[in-house]
Amino acid sequence: MHSISRTGVRAVLNAVALVARVLAVALCVLVLVDSLDVGPLHTALLGVNGLATGAIPPALQGILVFRTPMGGAFRGDFALVATALFVIDWLLARAAYRI
Repeated sequence: MHSISRTGVRAVLNAVALVARVLAVALCVLVLVDSLDVGPLHTALLGVNGLATGAIPPALQGILVFRTPMGGAFRGDFALVATALFVIDWLLARAAYRI
């Protein structure tokens, strides 16, 4: 019975780590795309950016956002949250390995 609970906890930790990793990668892609002038895709990105902005803590919204030479805007708030999600992913994966 003890090994089943360990296996279950390990599976949950790995699943949450995977979700954090996927969200972090998605935010990194969004930071990259936002940094470029994407022309007609800009309108579609507004909805995605709005969704991502709503998902990050209000205290971080708008921090380190500035224009880039490539015609877009670097979203430092998204980059900070992505970094935090990568750290959470690493910590959870490490905890799951130790169990």
